[in-house]
Amino acid sequence: MIQDEKQLRELELDREGLMIAKGKERYEQQLKKNVEKGRNSVTPPYIYLQKQYLVPLSQAIQSFIDENLTGKAGVRATSVIPLRDLDDTKKISLITLKGIIDGIALNKTMLQISVSIGKMIELEEQSLIFKKDKPFLHNRILRDLMTRTTNIEHRKKVFSHTLDKFKIQIEKWNIAKTVLVGQQLISLTISHTDLIERKTIKIRKNNTQNYLTLTPIIQEKIDEGNFKCSVLTPYHKPMIVKPNDWSSAFSGGYINEYLSKSPLVKTEDYQYLASLKDKDLQDFYGAINYLQGVEFATDQNMLPIFNHIWDNNLTIGNFPSRERLLDERGKPKGVYRDPRIDDDSEQGRNLLRKYKRDLSRVYADEIARVSKVVNTSTARDIANEYKEFKKFHFVKNVDTRGRVYSVGTTYNYQSDQKIKSIICFSNGEKLGSSGAYWLYVHAANTYGNDKITYDERVDFIKSMEREIISWASDPFSNLGWNDADKPMEFLQACHHVKGYLEQGVEYECNLPVSVDATCSGLQILSILMKDEDTARKVNVSPSDKPQDVYTTVAVKVEKEVKEAAGAGARVANRWLQYGISRSIVKRNIMTYVYGLKPYGARQQIYDEYKKQVELGHKPKCLEDDGFADCKWLANIVWKHLENEIRLASNLMKWFQETAKVFSRANLPMKWTTPIGFPVMQDYRYLNKFKVKTSIAGSMVYTTLRRQMDRKDTRKMASAASPNIVHSLDGAIACATALYCKMDTKPIPNLMMIHDSFATTPNRIDDLHRIIRQVVVDLFSGDYLEKLYLEFLDQLPEDLKEKIKPPPERGSLEISSVKNSRYFFS
Repeated sequence: MIQDEKQLRELELDREGLMIAKGKERYEQQLKKNVEKGRNSVTPPYIYLQKQYLVPLSQAIQSFIDENLTGKAGVRATSVIPLRDLDDTKKISLITLKGIIDGIALNKTMLQISVSIGKMIELEEQSLIFKKDKPFLHNRILRDLMTRTTNIEHRKKVFSHTLDKFKIQIEKWNIAKTVLVGQQLISLTISHTDLIERKTIKIRKNNTQNYLTLTPIIQEKIDEGNFKCSVLTPYHKPMIVKPNDWSSAFSGGYINEYLSKSPLVKTEDYQYLASLKDKDLQDFYGAINYLQGVEFATDQNMLPIFNHIWDNNLTIGNFPSRERLLDERGKPKGVYRDPRIDDDSEQGRNLLRKYKRDLSRVYADEIARVSKVVNTSTARDIANEYKEFKKFHFVKNVDTRGRVYSVGTTYNYQSDQKIKSIICFSNGEKLGSSGAYWLYVHAANTYGNDKITYDERVDFIKSMEREIISWASDPFSNLGWNDADKPMEFLQACHHVKGYLEQGVEYECNLPVSVDATCSGLQILSILMKDEDTARKVNVSPSDKPQDVYTTVAVKVEKEVKEAAGAGARVANRWLQYGISRSIVKRNIMTYVYGLKPYGARQQIYDEYKKQVELGHKPKCLEDDGFADCKWLANIVWKHLENEIRLASNLMKWFQETAKVFSRANLPMKWTTPIGFPVMQDYRYLNKFKVKTSIAGSMVYTTLRRQMDRKDTRKMASAASPNIVHSLDGAIACATALYCKMDTKPIPNLMMIHDSFATTPNRIDDLHRIIRQVVVDLFSGDYLEKLYLEFLDQLPEDLKEKIKPPPERGSLEISSVKNSRYFFS
């Protein structure tokens, strides 16, 4: 194991070169696959070209149609009439560009490319006739085709068979017309763009063949684009030496010149990035640099367990199943299609809607499953690679709201609980009696018993010490640990509890013990509004026991449901049979401050119901698939949610109304967080249009967007509250990191995940103290008044009066948070 810093730095440079090479290899492998399949048109450089040439070519096609619609028969009329009938020159343009690009990749002759383009235009014409003649059947067949196969040729054959089966009257083109249409579109492409040129190749004496090639300037652009895509899409990994400090938004992080080109703030708005040069962000950079400097290691206790679960394809520890949810035809398994769907009745239509929801849910679950499998596999590979190093660091970047993220792959502590369980601090510290206490609290939290007092949590873990030793010693003989809410994190804690029981308070512990905010969005809104009522419900104010706003709302919802059941509502009885608990309302409350709407609330309740039923935790007792019953309950939850957090709700509405004024002024909405980070919200209307080719292009959607100067009122309003709240939780995190650095006893081990902070258990008391001091220092003044004045300064005089002052605040004394034991718990 290399320890010398100079050697480590040299090795890091080599490894960063490999990160670029790995990213380049990954890009080139995908590029090769696309070229081999004749799908160059889906690679980034070619997508850019299609967007660049789609409008000019569509205009040329329209001009050709207008100039040649004379009514006279002839060669030009043969090609112009089908183009006119499609009545969508952008679609024709896209088909042409895709056909040319993919044809060149497959080394087709110009004649072959002409035939391909002509056939695709013919199919689009047939599809249009089918859609006009039988629109419902067309959409159903099209959706079925898209789910049954990804083979384009097979789709074409099935589509043609469907046309014959249902006796759709269409004109079948002869080969001459097919070629003529294709060649006319190629001719327009050559004459109105600099994309391609015709090359005549001599095959043998008196025998030549025409080919299409990209022009030299376009080929140069493609090569340059592929190089940039391959080099600038590296396979980011942790660093084995301390990352370079950020001294500006453009200087810091990785050592390699290519990797270091990525700015600190993730945005494509380079004017915004350039404006950061004029800001005093030393405190902000100091916080980021301190977080980058924290030394981590692979957890040697947990990695063998992680590997065993993966290698044996187990699903314990919340590992994803590797069994596909779709059959060999790509259809969802276990989804029943009731034959009554075909009935032309209300029942049939309801059954169809249910069937579609079931299909959609399985497709979404399969996408999520595949993503989890890939992420888990990737994290495992990197963890096994990094287990040889005593320490490593996570490079940081931030979004435009100042929220901090780890750069790179899924192997970082901002991933899910099983991946977090194989990461620990490199340098442990002696537990001491205080550390032992917080270790037990953390174990109870990860088990899921986190709504009781700290002392009760400690007693809970003490009551199962014998089992904990058993689980840590042989986790596969006794799977009781798998009952935990976060099973892998709980098992990780079990190893350290075992170490403490064996070695006492001298045990050196490197476990990240976390403390989490209680519904951080509501905490922040209650602090801004000085709202005593909401502050008490989310543990901003002191209390003897942890408060739980989720349970508070659930109890009130349950009371109303019982009243409805007493009045004879059958849906209420079904919900009482299922059971109204905090879990059914939790997501609604968590996301309300981030712009949740009633429709989203209904979907969240439906998803939670389905999840609990499938896991076997709750009975399947709602009517049909439960969707209608979930809609009924969502209305009740929404009403109580707004009543419980009235002042916070008023503030959210003020943010939204303020954003509308900025939209009316056509100005971006700017504000500065308490740590000095400048935030800019700038959502503009997009002049966009979609070009869709349903059969010939394998259901390809190409969307062209051009940002307009006018602000998007709806987006500006809906995003204002979540963006302000997120910017403030980012400020709290950065300020906490800075205070940990500047404390009289600095905290060297620090892990931050937005509203969840962690350190070694012996420093939890210090972390608690610092978090509360940060909140007092940042928000003791009237931050809302500062926001209000900052907003007024940006507006023209005639619109200043349109912004009303912030809602009247309550009487909460912010300093009381210092005495709140459960503010972060």
